[in-house]
Amino acid sequence: MQLICLSVSHHNTPVELRECLSLPIETLEEGLSQFPVRADRFAPISEMVILSTCNRLEIYAVIVSPEIEAGRLEQIYRPILDYLRQVFEIPTGRAEPYFRRFSGAQAVRHLYLVAAGLDSIAIGESQILGQVSRSLDTALRIGSARHVLSSLFRAAIHTGKRVRTETDLGRRPISISTVAVQLAEESIGRLADRSVLVIGAGKMGGNTVEALQACGARQIVITSRTFAHAAEMAGQFGATPKPFDHLFEALLDADVVFTSSAAPLPIIHRDTIRKVMAQRPERPLALVDLAVPRNVETRIRELANVRVFDMDDLQSFAKDAIASDTGADDVRAGIARAESIVEEEVREYEKLLRIIPFLGELHKKVEAIRQREVEKTLRHLPDLDPEVAALFGSQIEVLSRSLVQKILHEPTMHLRSESNEETLNDYVDALARLFDLCESETTLPLQKGKQ
Repeated sequence: MQLICLSVSHHNTPVELRECLSLPIETLEEGLSQFPVRADRFAPISEMVILSTCNRLEIYAVIVSPEIEAGRLEQIYRPILDYLRQVFEIPTGRAEPYFRRFSGAQAVRHLYLVAAGLDSIAIGESQILGQVSRSLDTALRIGSARHVLSSLFRAAIHTGKRVRTETDLGRRPISISTVAVQLAEESIGRLADRSVLVIGAGKMGGNTVEALQACGARQIVITSRTFAHAAEMAGQFGATPKPFDHLFEALLDADVVFTSSAAPLPIIHRDTIRKVMAQRPERPLALVDLAVPRNVETRIRELANVRVFDMDDLQSFAKDAIASDTGADDVRAGIARAESIVEEEVREYEKLLRIIPFLGELHKKVEAIRQREVEKTLRHLPDLDPEVAALFGSQIEVLSRSLVQKILHEPTMHLRSESNEETLNDYVDALARLFDLCESETTLPLQKGKQ
């Protein structure tokens, strides 16, 4: 077995391509639900989790093949690219050169860095941890993730929490929204006395309003396609709600606009802004587009006295901000400590990953024995009233499951906690022989390669 990851993100992929790869949650769930049904078609993939955010699309998979070699890994990535193209209609031909490929320990390390916020535009941001958690929850509910990816993602979430509690990165109120507000202030000056329009009443919109209020902005208008959502958020923050069909008037009044709508196509068009600026030609307008796909039509950049910023601009600004920040040394120290935590956790998981498939096979074999013996016992019961038989069968099921769990608990805990690698290998070898488990099928090599 092999653990692999395919990743496209803001690091090497322009926003105009990332927006083609963006998967709304409904599309993601519908497509991912086909994996368990069509697993034979996408063999040798046995498990899959998809992490889709505004700045990244990553597919984590477990590959089951008796003859995996580092030189053959490109053949293993192919079924995943085919899956993305066929199920999600993603233009993998155009995007394929941008997919970074990770395998083994590099895939583990990459996910840990992502969960820790070390791979984000805003280093140390916390939103990604919730997104990692939700991607696992979705895969578990649908059935595309089982014991290997479940343990990996839970370990990544644990790592992300450690970084946030044990380093100064967790004490910095940083997010994409805070970077966006800093960029706006750099562009047009302090926002305290400016008129600000926020389009979108989702999580990103709320974070943006929080960041705006933290920098002293007081004149904040919120609009959304669903007015009730805008009104609710405005009430929460003491802002002013405005119906979406009054967008033109809101744009006329605004000095800076932050957009984070989930609309699949632009909602702010060149012609609209041209008409707005015709009525206020001497008053600059800044548009900060936090959405992927983008909310702001790119041709608006051509208009005089209008500045447009998208996620790629935020990335460049965030890098420069860290380099020039007076607290840059503290930030770099926090990053170094966070990276050391990641390495500690990767080493810990390397050990765990060797035994997780083995434990899965062990539990599977014991469970098969349990089911067989329960069925045998129920067949030999005397004729009983159906309700009594059902109750009796249910009690036997509960009792047998409890016995199996208790019997396997201590050996499982001993294997998980054994720190000596030689002793651990001896334990695994002995149990594999005693329970007649094929060791070659229950180990997961952690190759160091990245392509």
